[in-house]
Amino acid sequence: MAKPFDLRKQFKLHDKGLLRRLFAEHGESIDFSCDSLLPHRVEPLINMWEAIPEVRRRQVEVILRDVNELGDERGHRVLTEELIWRCADKMPDFAGPKSLLDKALWAYLEAPSAFNEAAIFARAEALRSGQFAYRWNGLPVQTIEVNEAKIAALQNEVHSFYWKKELRGEHCRVHHYSRSNGAEYFFAYLPDWPDKCLIFDTEGNLTPREESYTFTNVFIYVPSEGAIELIAKGGKKVHLPLRKAFCKAVLDIDVDGNALIRPTYRLDHLIDPNFAFCTEPMDRVNTVRLRRIRLVPKIAVPGVEHLEIKFVESAKHADAMTEISGQLETHRLAGCRT
Repeated sequence: MAKPFDLRKQFKLHDKGLLRRLFAEHGESIDFSCDSLLPHRVEPLINMWEAIPEVRRRQVEVILRDVNELGDERGHRVLTEELIWRCADKMPDFAGPKSLLDKALWAYLEAPSAFNEAAIFARAEALRSGQFAYRWNGLPVQTIEVNEAKIAALQNEVHSFYWKKELRGEHCRVHHYSRSNGAEYFFAYLPDWPDKCLIFDTEGNLTPREESYTFTNVFIYVPSEGAIELIAKGGKKVHLPLRKAFCKAVLDIDVDGNALIRPTYRLDHLIDPNFAFCTEPMDRVNTVRLRRIRLVPKIAVPGVEHLEIKFVESAKHADAMTEISGQLETHRLAGCRT
């Protein structure tokens, strides 16, 4: 889900020189010294903001919302990836701003193409962290050529599903983006059922308006892994047919909608007493902890489906192994897999 947005707080956190440049790009000048602003007292800036015409104020606010979305570690990774791919010559200057929020705002000012693409992917990452994402692998490991015919076919498949099932989604528009890591993103936009909501008009009066707002599904296809991830509301009853629709339209293959996800990782080594978390210096990982493990019997055990143990953050690997051994003996679980 999207991050909370607090404009006043964001004004306090940003470098005032970068804010001056942002306002200047939208026809507004800061007529006071930014050096005079204390870190947590930005009333002159707030007063100036309130005097900006509403149209330009909304334009700046949309930008600052994207900056806010990119101003954390998750967004920073996406932004760095896009900068390296599209504007590698700007990377030395990207190290200048100290905070992640300022780095995101700097990218908007200095590398707008990378910023705009990163903002799109950051929205998908925010949706992925919710409860609407489902992933399958086992598809052919092959590159794909995305063209207008495949986009049109996907639009038609997604529209047909929602219209036949829910009588919504009269139209569908699919936007395609390629990411530097090889993933192909397909954003499908459809109109939702119309709803009546209250808005403020240009004179500040509450006015009812009937609108059909869009809802968005995201298909993420990773050719190198033969995997597809779908972000959509509705659970498996929506995910499975949409997965079939994507594979038919874009990959030109028919898949079993009930196919199980193949294991991506084998974690049996975590219950090996001699196992150690080893990292390479280039990983820039200081410490790895085992926080939770689920043990599933290889053969049916009466009354036991699985055994899950959650460890405190300070637990050492040896402590975890001791607890796991004790629990296995208690429940008479001879052979387990994670």
